[in-house]
Amino acid sequence: MRLLPLSVSALLCLLAAPAVAQTEPPLDHARTLRESEMVFIPYMGMNRGPVFYTQYVQVATDSTATVGGMRRLFVNLHPTAHTQDLYNGFITRHGITDARLLPLPSSGSCQPTQGILDLLSGMPASYKPKIVGGNYPLVCGLSIHFMPTDEALVRAHIAANPVITLRATVPLCTPTSALLSVPAINQALVTAGALQTTPGGGVSGNSWDVLFESSKLAQNNPSLFVTQDPQVGWEAYIRSFVLDLAAQTATMAPATATNPATICTPSPLVIHFG
Repeated sequence: MRLLPLSVSALLCLLAAPAVAQTEPPLDHARTLRESEMVFIPYMGMNRGPVFYTQYVQVATDSTATVGGMRRLFVNLHPTAHTQDLYNGFITRHGITDARLLPLPSSGSCQPTQGILDLLSGMPASYKPKIVGGNYPLVCGLSIHFMPTDEALVRAHIAANPVITLRATVPLCTPTSALLSVPAINQALVTAGALQTTPGGGVSGNSWDVLFESSKLAQNNPSLFVTQDPQVGWEAYIRSFVLDLAAQTATMAPATATNPATICTPSPLVIHFG
């Protein structure tokens, strides 16, 4: 019994993947919906999922007094779908339950622009413009301190220039990406004794047994792994597990075990502002 002839780098990537249990079903990229600067990807078998936004606008708050006679305001990045009142109609029209996920921080970053940093270069280090975390649907914000006499200058700069740069990439797949029947493969490995079912519909087993038996299955029954090269499907299947090689365990959450997995043809959503 042997693994498919993986490259060393591919195998290391698979086994070094973060061991994070998936509590939501996989995304159903085949049902991706794009409309009015919004991209909705539902979870498998549900009409719930994340809504991502392709366009943002910066909105400044009122200023408030702070220490040392300074004043402070925030500039927040709002999706234009919200500022233009497009979101509620989109959600209602398509019966969507929004999972309310932000594309940051794992897949991008917000930074103050050089222009606003230069404008307020004379501020003490602790009071220079600083990025603050988002609160859905606001992707992020910028905290700006200034002297009261400079407020008009600061607001004029905000009105005329971006003060935040947003760079984010959401790793989506094309709607035509192939689907791997994870439940069918799991059942074959349960029959082979490499996996056992767990309460709620998940599966678990010895990590090395799962690796070897699934590899053998891909060699002997490649049609289960969908793609022309069964190694590609096998890798997608193995990524569905939380592997702990030290403890020699492989576990798959019910949300993953009971749904197909996407063999992703990448179609990343790139979001830029500023």
